Formats: sequence, structure tokens, C-alpha cells
Amino acid sequence: MLFQKGQKITLPARESKTVHISFQAVVRRRNVNNTMIMTMLRTLCLPLILPGLMWAQAIPEKPDAPPDNVAVAAELKALRGALLQAEKELAAQRREIEALKHQSKAEEEARFWSRQPAAIKPAALTSISSNVQPADISAVVNAASQSVVQEKAKETESKLSSFKLGKAVLTLGGFVDLENVFRTTNTQNNIVTNYAAIPFSNTPQGHLSEFRTTAQYSRLNIKVADKFGGNDVIGYIEGDFSGNDAASVYQTTNSHTNRLRLYFMELKRGKWEFLGGQTWSWLTPNRHGLGPMPSDLAITFNEDQNIGVGLPYTRAAEFRIAYHPNEHWAIGVGIENPNQFIGGFVALPSAFASALSTQFDNGNQIGAANPFPDILSKATYDGDIMGRHFHAEVTGLFTGAHSSVMPIGERSFKSHTVVGGGGQIGANYELLRKFLFLANAFWSDGGAHYLVNTGPQVVIRPNSAGTDITPSMVHSGAGSVGFEWNASQKTAFAVYYGADYFQRNFFLDTTNVSHPGTIIGYGGPGSPNTNNRTIQEATLDWLQTFWKHPKYGALQFYTQYSYLTRAPWFVTPDTPKNAHVSMIYAGFRYILPSTSGTLQQVPYPN
Repeated sequence: MLFQKGQKITLPARESKTVHISFQAVVRRRNVNNTMIMTMLRTLCLPLILPGLMWAQAIPEKPDAPPDNVAVAAELKALRGALLQAEKELAAQRREIEALKHQSKAEEEARFWSRQPAAIKPAALTSISSNVQPADISAVVNAASQSVVQEKAKETESKLSSFKLGKAVLTLGGFVDLENVFRTTNTQNNIVTNYAAIPFSNTPQGHLSEFRTTAQYSRLNIKVADKFGGNDVIGYIEGDFSGNDAASVYQTTNSHTNRLRLYFMELKRGKWEFLGGQTWSWLTPNRHGLGPMPSDLAITFNEDQNIGVGLPYTRAAEFRIAYHPNEHWAIGVGIENPNQFIGGFVALPSAFASALSTQFDNGNQIGAANPFPDILSKATYDGDIMGRHFHAEVTGLFTGAHSSVMPIGERSFKSHTVVGGGGQIGANYELLRKFLFLANAFWSDGGAHYLVNTGPQVVIRPNSAGTDITPSMVHSGAGSVGFEWNASQKTAFAVYYGADYFQRNFFLDTTNVSHPGTIIGYGGPGSPNTNNRTIQEATLDWLQTFWKHPKYGALQFYTQYSYLTRAPWFVTPDTPKNAHVSMIYAGFRYILPSTSGTLQQVPYPN
């Protein structure tokens, strides 16, 4: 067999007219062949019928003679024998004609493909040599036909919840979720866990558990696909209900606010791909390729909306361009919204604290003075190793931050800029059938913005005289490994481990003349226990599908157990060295029909 099962034969749009005309020619030849076959059948049958007619005419009429029963029986037996013999000969000739038709069709198919440009020839047909038998060619064509039939079936299934808008196709998707969250300490979080602020056991919140039931994880999305000229265009909108909740959100109505998760347009033309809008960062690992759709990404089965420790991501405004030189490789470059983030982690120079607090995102200030967009690049490879899918990727990051103050003793402002960067590598491989291994590693100088803001991007360093300041990047890194097992069509399991690391960056506050020797920055002696050195998490997931139908949707049960711990750079004597929490997510999810009809084993949860 020269085709793999399910392999597609994709023809570029510019060749579709040639293919259509060529197949019309094939159909006309088949009609001519059918006419020739009927003429041959009449010609072959005539010699068999004529002797019988002549024999009947030659029998003398004896109207008055009584019938001779023995003679009539003999004649009938002879006639039956002649008819049976004629039927056998007709059947043999019919088989021979069918064989000739089959051979002619296979040869015509081979001649048709040989006339096509190499760019659109199926790999299997381009490898056929001149000594291949028609039966082999027929097997290739039959496999191609089966692939087309399967593709048509999938297309029909995907249309069950799609609508036509002119020539565009609009598809609705999403799910309705009922989630229960239990934590052994009171983090005061909803379904999004703040990894950097797990309470210590020497606090009241560290001795209280928390439980919540919520539907805010529910999600709706709209996808619009269209084609014009040589362009394929997709518009995608996705929202959930984890926006900026009011302080009273849990008191009576639980009216969680809607928020913008994803909102982008993607255009593909030939080997090029363009995207603009709010989408997942290229630092987020992919399962395959470098596409923006949630199903393209390796974002775990976890229910926690912060996904998991050790996995860098953002969903920010971006513009990017990608090029696909072949079916294995893809490369691209883009820009993304930056954020010079210090959070509540960084102690600022006292003499300039008020001026600096409005220049950086300190957790309450959204108007950070970013100098330029973050620049990202990505290269991916997808192929087969021992017959199983393998994906690898490398991502680069270039970022920066700046600040401006009026130095002490001067009358004009001075600005200082610092640049940083980093990179991420990721891979996944199907070790066994339905058993996937995933891993990623990230290291940066100023990339904490991509680690769910669990540490600062930058600190502010005063000069030795205490008259001026400059920004200084904080080193940060992360990594995760995981295994996912689709045990059956309805059951899936996963296990993950991830860790974040933030390097200390501290110094004397030379601007503080009233308290000389004060240490500022991040992670120094006397720093608060929110200045984390490491954050680690281990997770187990189980997803069970009760039923699934492309027309009616799907119903799932899911559960996640996570153990999370964080260790700060400094703790006071006789206090706990780390904080930890156990978390359980459990709930039911109804998946809308359009999503359940197109997703593979389980829906993407994040």
C-alpha cells in the first residue's frame, strides 16, 4: 500500500481548474468505453443467437403429426445445454471486459497524475515506476478515494453546528462548566490560583481550608472561516467569566464578569501565515506546529486557570508572521504587548519611590511605561520517529524596561533603559500508542512577565552616591515535564511536575539617608516572604467522558489534584521555611456539539 491510512491529497487552488477539467476528460472516456462495451456484447451475442434461430426455421412443420415426447425432451435438453454454454462464455467475456476497463482506468489515472506539476503530485504516485502493474496503481487510487470519503465524512460532521454567512462558515463552540474547588489553606482565590501567595502555616489563613462551587469556568467561542482568492482566513473569538469581579461577587448572584480571552484573525496564503489580535504567546509550548488555536498548544489537562507552575504563557495583543518551508518546519517572528512588571515584590529606592511607582506595573498600575514591544521568534519541527509523532520547538525573546527621574542636585530628567531576553525549548513525543511525553524549559533575563507574574521582571538600582537610579533585570527560569495517557476513547489521565525560579537581585539603598544600610531590590536579607526563590507543583488529572455525539455534544467529569509549595529567599528565625497547599478541582462539563464533534480525545481545558 503506497498511501498511509487517512493521508490527504491536497491540491493548491491554482491547480483546481486543471484537475476538474482532467477528471471531466476521464468521465467522457469512461462513457465512450461503456458504449464500446455494449457494442462488443451485442456483437459477441449475435453468433450465439443466430444458430438457434436458423435451427428453429429449419424444423419442418408437421401440424397433423402427434408430438413425439421423447424427441421434444431431447431437443429441450440440447437447447438448455446450448444456453448454459452461451451464458458461461458471456460471463467469461464479461469478466475479461471488466478487467480491460479496470486496466484502462488505472492507466488513465496514472497518465493524469504524471501530467500534473510535481508540487501537487501525491508522494505515493510520484514514486510509481514504469514496471508497476495496473493492479498496484488501482490500489493507490482506491486508497486515495477512501481518504476523500473520510474527509467528506469529517466535513459533514463538523457542519452540524455551523452556519453559512455568505461564503463564510460560522461555528459556535465552548462548554458549560460546574466546578468545585477545595484547598487546604485559604488562598482567597477563585478558580485561578495565585502561586506566589500561598499562606504560611504560622498565619490564620494557613490554618483554614476553602471551598467554592462556581460556573465561571464556562466558555463560549465563535469561529468564522472564509476563502477568497488564494487566501484562507479565520476569525476567532473566545471569552469566559473570569474578569474583574466585584468584591461582592459571591454574596448573592455570583455575577462573574465576562472577559476577552482570545480575539484574533489569521490569514494563510501558500506557505505564509499572518496573525493579528489577542492570542497565546509563542512562549507557550505547542503540541504541533506554531498555530494559535488552543488545540495546537501543550497547555495540559489542568483545570486551574493559571494552567500550572513551570509553563510560560501570556494571552496578549500580538502581530506575527510565519513561514512554512515544508510540512515539517515552520519559522516566524512577531511582536507582543510588553509589561515592565515589579508587582508587590520589589522595594524601591526611598528617594524616588513615588516617581517610580507610576512607571512600572506594581499590581495596581496598568499604565507601565514600556519602551518597545517584546519581540519573539519561533521555529518548530514536526515529524515521525519510529512511526510516532515528534514535535520540537525553540523560541526567542527580546524585552526591555526604562525609567526616568530627576537626579538629586540636577534640574533636568534623565532616562535609563535596560534590555533583556531569554529563550524556551519544548518537545513532545508519543512514547507509546496514546501515551505522550511533554517537556519544556525557559530561562530569561527579565522574562518573569511570562511566568504568571509570580516574580518581578526588573528592580531599580540606585547609584553609589544615591543621586540617580537605573533599572536592572531579574533572572528567572521555569521548566515542566508531563505524561498524558488516553487510556480509551472516554478516559484520559495525566501527571505533571513544574517549577519556577527567581534569582535574587538586591543592594543597599544609598538614597535613604534616614535609615542607612537598608537593603532593597528583590530577595535580600530581611525581604518579605513573597520574594520567592522557587515555586513547585505536582499534579494528577483524570478526565472521564460519559457520552459524546457530534450532534448533541458531550458530558465529562474531571478532577485535578495538585500539591504546591513555595520557598522564599528569606524567612525570619523560628518561622516555616516554606508554604504549601493541596488543591482538588472536580466538576462536570457539558461540551457544545460543534466542539465535541471536532475535538479528539478530550477538550482543551485552558
